[in-house]
Amino acid sequence: MAWLLFEDAIDYSKVKVHAEPYLWFGLQPKDVAMTPNGEIYFHESEFKEDFSQSDDQRKHWFIHEMVHVWQYQLTYPVKLRGAIRLGLDYKYVLSSTQKLADYNMEAQGDLIADYFVLRFLDSTDAMRQQQYKDSKHIFEEALSDFFKNRKEPKNLPGYNIDHEPMVDIP
Repeated sequence: MAWLLFEDAIDYSKVKVHAEPYLWFGLQPKDVAMTPNGEIYFHESEFKEDFSQSDDQRKHWFIHEMVHVWQYQLTYPVKLRGAIRLGLDYKYVLSSTQKLADYNMEAQGDLIADYFVLRFLDSTDAMRQQQYKDSKHIFEEALSDFFKNRKEPKNLPGYNIDHEPMVDIP
């Protein structure tokens, strides 16, 4: 499933999906997955042996987490940036004038996952941002650099500026 988007940009042999939370003592809510180190941690109640056999919302969630795997494998500091969550909005403003690197870590996750369910599952209901359900061509423009070279670190958050902003400004 992830290959459809990332192709060989991810070393899948290094990806583990855990049926346990990353944070101990109930600090990780059941409906929150975490991917701080290139491995995905779902609460055991949310874990699926095969997410490709899940409903479209869970596929969206899995792809969102695979974005963090991709970021991590390209040396983005996912754990550090996730710990300093100030300004990491999951919402994004889709624009043909912006590229993937213009979006923060979490917005990249939702943008790519929304594109995945729209393009490969034809499931607009699973999109987080429904206002873009008729915007496949704008997604493809925003993701054009990513599609040219999925292994390029210049696609990571904040590459188009000196540093990723601490606060997103719409």
